[in-house]
Amino acid sequence: MKLPLPDLEDAKFAMAPMIDMVFLLLVFFMCASHLATQRNIRLNIPFASKGVVPKDRPDRWTVNITREGDVYSGSTPVTIEELKDLVASEVKQNPSLKVYIRADADATHKPIKKVMATLAEAGVDDFIFGVYTPSDSEAAGTAP
Repeated sequence: MKLPLPDLEDAKFAMAPMIDMVFLLLVFFMCASHLATQRNIRLNIPFASKGVVPKDRPDRWTVNITREGDVYSGSTPVTIEELKDLVASEVKQNPSLKVYIRADADATHKPIKKVMATLAEAGVDDFIFGVYTPSDSEAAGTAP
């Protein structure tokens, strides 16, 4: 006895949900990338021909020091005491906190030294300094 087979339709692919998902992902990454770039302020970073960019730099707490000696936690202006409180509370949550210090090339050593001492008092023992390392073409003098 021959059984009748149902008529099978061709498989269809719904594009509307895919387009919706692409737009949602696009909006998410636009917002996330904007938030990631808000940690730094505009500074004249010092030059270092042998500088190395660490792989974990984006995951570090960022402290910015301007030419005038103003201190910023990310892009938020803070006093030294406020910085100490912020970092100390973060160290309680994350004992292996790492800090990225960005100081203007024309800043004096005094505010930088205060920030380093404050970080040490707050319990941070791992911090690095931001430097500008030219690319090979810039080092050779062929950059525009």
